[in-house]
This record gives sequence, C-alpha cells and structure tokens, in this order.
Amino acid sequence: MIKKFVIISFLLKEVYEWFLTYIDIKGADRALPDNVKDVYNEEEFNKWKAYNKENIKPEIVEDITSKILSFCLIAFNLYAFIFYFFQVNDYLKYLCLIVTVTFLETLISVPFDYYDTFVIEEKYGMNKSTRLTFVLDLIKSLVIGIVLSFIFISIIKYLYDRFGNNGAILIIIVTIGIALLLAVCIMQILKIFNKFTPLEEGELKDKLIALCKKYDIEVKKIVVKDASRRTTRANAFCTGLGKKKTISLDDNLVKDYTIDQIVAVFAHEFAHAKYKHTIKTLPFGILKTVFMLIIFIALLNFESVSLSFGFHERNYMIAQLVLVFITWPIDILLDYIGNSLSRKHEYEADAFAAREGYGEMLISALKKLNKESLSDINPHPLIVKLTYSHPTLSERITAIKNIDKKIQELNL
Repeated sequence: MIKKFVIISFLLKEVYEWFLTYIDIKGADRALPDNVKDVYNEEEFNKWKAYNKENIKPEIVEDITSKILSFCLIAFNLYAFIFYFFQVNDYLKYLCLIVTVTFLETLISVPFDYYDTFVIEEKYGMNKSTRLTFVLDLIKSLVIGIVLSFIFISIIKYLYDRFGNNGAILIIIVTIGIALLLAVCIMQILKIFNKFTPLEEGELKDKLIALCKKYDIEVKKIVVKDASRRTTRANAFCTGLGKKKTISLDDNLVKDYTIDQIVAVFAHEFAHAKYKHTIKTLPFGILKTVFMLIIFIALLNFESVSLSFGFHERNYMIAQLVLVFITWPIDILLDYIGNSLSRKHEYEADAFAAREGYGEMLISALKKLNKESLSDINPHPLIVKLTYSHPTLSERITAIKNIDKKIQELNL
C-alpha cells in the first residue's frame, strides 16, 4: 500500500511538471511586451525561438529517460538490491548505493549535457568550454556531491541509531549547520571550479569601492572570475558575513560591458548584502528545513516504509527519497512563498541601483545580459509565479523606470 501511494505520488508529480512544460512550450510565441521589444531584433528573436526549440527536445528526452530510471529503481526495489549487493558494513553500503545511483544518473545526464554544451551552445556561440574542462567539472561535481550526500546520510544514521527520536533536535541542528557552513564557504567551493584574480586598479575598482564605503561596507577583496573559460554569459555577486565583503565579477562582464553598466549590476548585487536579504530569508529557509526533517524523522519511525521497497530494516536513503516523492505538493507551496519573497528582494535591489543613479545603466545591462544568454524574456505568468526567483525583464524595467520617474519628480 505504501509503495503504491509513493508511485502514484511520483506519477502525479510528473504530470504536474509536464503541465508546466506544456504551457511553457505553448506560450513561446507570445508577443513581447513593448519595453523589451528592442532586446531582440526580428532576426535575433527568431534565433532565440530556434535556440529554445532545440533545447526543449533533448530536455524532454532526458527528463523521460531519467524518470524511467527513477521509476524502475523504486518500482522494482532496485535500491535494496544495490544496497545488499555489496557485502560491507552498513556505512559503506550507503556509500556504495550513493555511488551506484549517481553513476546510473550520470550515464543518462552526461550525453545530454555534452550535447547541450558542444552542439547547441556551440552552435549559438555561447560555449567556450573545452572537453577537458567539461570532464574535470563533471568529476569535481560528482566527487563533491557523493561526499556531501555520504556525510549527510552517515550523520543522520549515527544520530538516529544512537538516540532514536530523541536525536531529532540534533539532526535538525546538524543539518542546518551543514547548510550554513556551505553558504559561508561558497568562495572556497567556487575556487574548485574557477580561478579568481584581483581586479586591476582603475576607475571601475575605484567606483565599486566608493559605493561600498558610502554605506560603511568594508571591501575584503575584488576579484574577477574566469567565466569565459566556459561561457559567454556574465554575472557578478557580493558575498561575506558582516561588513566584510568579497566582490566577484565575471571576466565577461569586465571585458564586454561599460564601467557604468558593471557598477549598475554590482549595485544590484551589493543591495542584497546591504539589505541583508540572505539573513532575512534565513528564518523561512530554516523553517522549511525543520518541517521537512520532521516528516523525514516521522518516516523513519515506520520501518514498513523501507520494507515496502525491499529493505530488511530501516533505510535512511529510501526514507529520504520517499520524503521527496510524497511532499512535492507542500514543496510547491513553500517554493511559491520563497520565490515570491525572492522576487520582492530583487525589486528592492533594482530600486537601490536606480536610487544610486544607475537605473538606465542597469536596464541596458539587463537587456544585454538577457540578449547574450538568449533568455526567455516573456515567460508564461503562471510559471513565473510558481518557479521564478526573479521578476521578468519587462517587470524589472517597469519598476526601475517608475523609481527613476519618482526621483525626477522629487528633483523638480
């Protein structure tokens, strides 16, 4: 009965995701809002539509293939088969299970990732990655993912085996602690994949430091990330606890954008740090994590959950998987709330940049960023509401222009 319920929930989740894909595809030919019609000319807009269509087909095939794998793993008790196949201690069995499932998932995803990078992205001029970089990135990602998954499962297994439900608080504290540690160590993690070099002295650096000093924010360092090794896309971010911040600019941004456009983009990112958006969203993130962990621990109380999938005793990995399959409607609601909060923060960050006098420069930079990434600048409103952490380009431009208009009225 438990297994049937999980499989039905899994299938319903797929129906929901296919519904979103369907309305996304059907809405691809919608007319663009007036304030973003200049992002793509007719030729470029046709190029975007062609790029979008070429991406959709392999994405659908990959999704179907990966879901067939997931279905087979749960329907035919293959998780249990893999777990008991290895004659080692329990902790190593979990490691072997994680490695095997990751390997199977990678066998499916890698050909599609390769095709996306070296065929589609290459065709439309956005790929700068070499095959060696692609392979090294893959290996690094797999190792990091496997290690983190094994550490998480091992800690939960140890605490629950030793303390039972009394260890629930410890499990929650440790899980939140790991998440916070990863957030704090973001630069160290990124350095595994990218090289960061100090920004050269000059007008750009002076303007970035001046903006930080204006709001009593100490600049720890300003670095340039070698994004051009992989893509033509560009971005920037500001990270660090307290008032000490590290500023990172993609080299594509530094090379291809004007100084004022770069400062405008940075002003937006700087606003997130100034307004402490990460800290403000932390309580919601913690509550979401605690809520899911409570359900997870409740599942551990019922060995029948694991037995339904061929295990002889409680299994922490299958309980984690069942959690994902049965709580997706709740997850949609929580993501809706989280994304709504995130979009609010994005508007606030744009408004800050506009009040600093970079409204028009930010608009021009956003248009260029979207154009060079061949982004969907007019997604379906329902998809935006449910899944987007950022407002659409049109919505952002409207909001920025309204701020600029209010500033001009005040200065009259």
